[in-house]
Amino acid sequence: MEAWMWIIWLVVFVIAIAVEAIGTDLVSIWFAAGALVSLIISFIPSATWWIQLIVFVVISLVCLFCLRPLAHKYMRNNTVRTNIDEIIHSKGVMKARYDYLHHGEVVINGVTWTAIASKERDVLEEGDVVTVVAITGNKLIVEKIKDKE
Repeated sequence: MEAWMWIIWLVVFVIAIAVEAIGTDLVSIWFAAGALVSLIISFIPSATWWIQLIVFVVISLVCLFCLRPLAHKYMRNNTVRTNIDEIIHSKGVMKARYDYLHHGEVVINGVTWTAIASKERDVLEEGDVVTVVAITGNKLIVEKIKDKE
């Protein structure tokens, strides 16, 4: 059986690479690394199939749990923030009244946006100063800034 193990490891390697090419989660590439190391070890005459299997499992799991977080960190590093992300935590002035039945309008940086309150039962009057807490679709979720007394 050890004479044919290189074929098994080659098939596992090719399948893992193919699965990784289909997805983007960086999971099966680590199993391809384990299969590649096991493929190399399979050419050593004294390496039995169970030693190759142990090496495959250990290398795959070490790569999966140690290298995957690092790879994700560097791959996700180039996330570009859009101008809409900069609106969150901005302050604006209500231009139109908001209540449970009607959407309001808020002006931020000279642009008028549709606004809804973070607590749907709140009523925001025209002229209230609000801060943006989130964005849903094309609507800003806002909260009234409490007056300091």
